[in-house]
Amino acid sequence: MALLKKNLWSIFYILTACLTLYFAYVSYAQWQRLFSNAQNSQENTLRLIANSTQALYRTNEIMLDILGHRFLEDASYQDNQSAMAILDAALEGSPAIISIALVDPQGNMLFATNNLDVSNFPNLLEQPQSRESFIEVMNSETMVFGRTYFFEPFQDWIVPIRKAIRNPDGSVYRVITAALRLEDSFGHIVKNIDQENRYLSLIVREDMHVQYASNGKERDYAPYQKLLPSSKQEAMNKAVEKAHDKTVNDFSGLDQPTTFVYTAENTSHLISFQNNTVYKLRFMLMTSMEVLKKDFTKILATYFLIFLSIIGVLYALFRIIATAEAKRNSDLLHQATHDQLTGLLNRSYLKNNVDHWIHPQASPFGLLYLDLDNFKNINDSFGHHLGDTLLQKLAQRLRTASPKEAALLRHGGDEFILLCSIHEDSELVDLAKKLIETASKPYLINSMRLNVGASVGIAKYPEHGESIDDLLRAADIAMYESKRLKNSVHLFKDTMQERYLRNVNIEQALRSAIENHELYMVYQPQITADGTFYGVEALIRWNSPSLGNVPPDAFIPIAEASGQMPSLGRYIIETTFADIKQVQHSLGITFSTSINISARQLLEPDFATCFIEKMHQKDIKGIWLTLEITESLLIEDTPSILPLLNALKNNGVQLSMDDFGTGYSSLSMLRMLPIDELKIDKSFIDAALTNKDAQQMAQSIVTIGKNLEMDVVAEGIETKEQLEMLTRFGCDRFQGYYFARPMDKEALAHFVKDTLFPLT
Repeated sequence: MALLKKNLWSIFYILTACLTLYFAYVSYAQWQRLFSNAQNSQENTLRLIANSTQALYRTNEIMLDILGHRFLEDASYQDNQSAMAILDAALEGSPAIISIALVDPQGNMLFATNNLDVSNFPNLLEQPQSRESFIEVMNSETMVFGRTYFFEPFQDWIVPIRKAIRNPDGSVYRVITAALRLEDSFGHIVKNIDQENRYLSLIVREDMHVQYASNGKERDYAPYQKLLPSSKQEAMNKAVEKAHDKTVNDFSGLDQPTTFVYTAENTSHLISFQNNTVYKLRFMLMTSMEVLKKDFTKILATYFLIFLSIIGVLYALFRIIATAEAKRNSDLLHQATHDQLTGLLNRSYLKNNVDHWIHPQASPFGLLYLDLDNFKNINDSFGHHLGDTLLQKLAQRLRTASPKEAALLRHGGDEFILLCSIHEDSELVDLAKKLIETASKPYLINSMRLNVGASVGIAKYPEHGESIDDLLRAADIAMYESKRLKNSVHLFKDTMQERYLRNVNIEQALRSAIENHELYMVYQPQITADGTFYGVEALIRWNSPSLGNVPPDAFIPIAEASGQMPSLGRYIIETTFADIKQVQHSLGITFSTSINISARQLLEPDFATCFIEKMHQKDIKGIWLTLEITESLLIEDTPSILPLLNALKNNGVQLSMDDFGTGYSSLSMLRMLPIDELKIDKSFIDAALTNKDAQQMAQSIVTIGKNLEMDVVAEGIETKEQLEMLTRFGCDRFQGYYFARPMDKEALAHFVKDTLFPLT
């Protein structure tokens, strides 16, 4: 389907090409069939003409034999009027025969039937048209055809047939000859068989004189007056050689038709010929290739109409599909390049159309990065639906306040980007203030009056960057400067980039930190309410040769953003498992170990599988492992996190909600999640002794945990007063500098030993 969508017209062209090839194949096959049928029909017709001719003239030869023997037996037969009358009557049944004559060996006519006066008849030896055939018959035992010629006494074109009458000693006594009308002999046979005059007919003697020629039209006697042109003979010989790889002479002894294509003088004919070895004749039928081509053109026209109809239907179908697909693609493109909530352009549009703004001949322009202040409170307090409505109204306001040629985009969440041709500092700042003023006006939604602020950062092309990423980075840095003051605007300056560059340095240095052994694990003990050692929390530390000691809250977010969290997370888990296993083995005891899991790490598809596999490899019981997960992650990704948490729980792993109280989790969500432990954030504990609200919050967290049958852990305990207060609230375990600072595995082993086995 993806191929169909992407290459719709390519498929049409391929189908058209295939159909065209099929049309060409069918046309070629049809031509071959037509040619083959024409050849077979022509050869069959030729056989009929040859066979009919042979049968007729064989009959005539028998008749001449009978008459010849009669004359030989009775020399006075010709003077017998009664006998001649009977002979004349018999010849009336053979209309092709004009007359039968008796000739002496010297070529003189002795007499002819029908009481013809032979005194004026030419001598056959002296007449050029008959001399050769007369000599031939004198030396032949069979009937001989004479040349076709115009016989003056009859005023007609005749075909003479002659048979020598021999004495018992073999000498020629007389030659009996019959004059056949051309059209009533060969012509009658050809016309009777080829009634539709489909073929050009030609009968050629061995001496290359034409015996009969017909083109189915008016008679043309010119061919009988000369030899078949040598050029035509040579051309036909070459055509036969080309078609059959044999010469004409190779077919001389065969009495089966042979067919070839003959081309001369810009005309082509399909010629079939068959030799008659008895009478030394060659029968030929010819069909003009133009006739075949016309027949083929008629068939081809029908096929072509069918072909065009199919192509037309296909084209119409593909056109309909293409139109629908184009509309769908247009809709999809609009969806892909526009934000569904606000209808504004989106990040995808910016990525794919940045060359409209940045190119070698591009003019300077400004980029404004707008972010709402405290928008999260709107969503948290009134729900995302109301927050979405506010964003829709904000988008309408920003669209109205933006310059006409500007591109307004929703970059994500409550962040908006405006690209405009304005590039003067003062004008950009004025535009930003206008946007802030527009965005900060009260919103009336569902009878509620809502107020939000906005912060804007500005970057300019090409002064602050020659790529869209550089401009966004610069505007983002400037926007965060504005966020510190709220509802303000800042134009990017190089000094703002120091913090960004530090983050870049951290990211780059972090890539080699594991390999260079700059990262290490420390462990902070957790103590129960009665002062007993319970376990530890594993914490990662980084001592960079170039950056010094980098705190986790500085490099962990960067590791998540740069995609380094998977490798860093594996290092934390593998190192912690190895260290804790070593300490537990050296002391011969088992204690709980808490590991902080990054949001990005937890959302990896194979996290639970890999974690459980590492547990089994190190032979660590799940009941002594606790994974600490931030409250914000559980709130935002509960549907995707819940199956993973259940998988960990099924393998005995304990789950702790870290920094509880800083987010907005509900009691119903807490009941739904398989949480074993709540961890009070240090910010509440720091303020609990001096701030009543913070104290009540800490007490409420303990109460919630107890009601839900969860353990409660307080972190950041630094004074005795904090410990006593939280003990009074009912807190189960404590962690902080009051008991011990985070320590490496060797120090941890000593601490645990001194705590559990003090010297007496």
